[in-house]
Amino acid sequence: MKLLLFADLHLDTRFPSAGPERRQALRDTLGHIVDLAQESGVDAMLCAGDLYEHDRCSPSTAEFLRSSFDCPVPVFLAPGNDDWYGPQSVYQQVDWTPNVHVFSSESMTPVELSDGITLWGAANVGPGPARDVLDGFAVNRSGVNLALCHGSAPDDVAITGLDHAFLGHVHTPEHATDYTFPGNPDPLTPGETGERGAVLCTVHEDGSVSREVFDVSASRSLGWLDSEKTFPLLDFDTVAAERTVRGQFVRDVLADPALDVALRGRVLSAGLRALEER
Repeated sequence: MKLLLFADLHLDTRFPSAGPERRQALRDTLGHIVDLAQESGVDAMLCAGDLYEHDRCSPSTAEFLRSSFDCPVPVFLAPGNDDWYGPQSVYQQVDWTPNVHVFSSESMTPVELSDGITLWGAANVGPGPARDVLDGFAVNRSGVNLALCHGSAPDDVAITGLDHAFLGHVHTPEHATDYTFPGNPDPLTPGETGERGAVLCTVHEDGSVSREVFDVSASRSLGWLDSEKTFPLLDFDTVAAERTVRGQFVRDVLADPALDVALRGRVLSAGLRALEER
């Protein structure tokens, strides 16, 4: 059986600069993932949470997700702590096509992928830290047992009776004997390391899993501004709202029509660095 795994796409997330371009790139990355699933002839596509950001998700993103997953491939979604399942969530609001299955319980729930292969999944059902849904869980059926969830401790996998767990929440890729963290498939911050992307997983009869990573990123060509490398977590819109010297500085730079994107980034980088060193 072949499964295509991804996690932590974070659609509609906030970026310090070039936000619209980078958010569009996240959508394009999902398009690459869906295309890869169909081209590879996988039996199912799996998302281990944080597909989007609940607090920032727009109606257009909800419709985009519905149309993207309207494909011949079965899709299994395990909501994370940033896209938690609830009455106001996209997961519950969207009229999904029949090929989409959303895990909606905080307890592990089984779905039979094929004869002798079970996929267990669970959801984060509210905001806050990611829950360890594998804590206290134990497999109660024979055959090959797989799990799809967000935020669980990998050390728990061995004592559950699971053959393999497909996990989200950790953005640095990690491939172990009994679990896989695919990492975020498209860069969210500068300096990310590890071979990340969509992971083509082949599940063998004995429950072991072999993996191949595919680069599906749509934003690598955008690069990062010097200001983003220096202040990767700084939201310039938020800084601009500050009634401080640096807030006034950012407002002036952002409002200057003579600066193009690259030059504006260099000015912000140099100016904020100078203010930090005062």
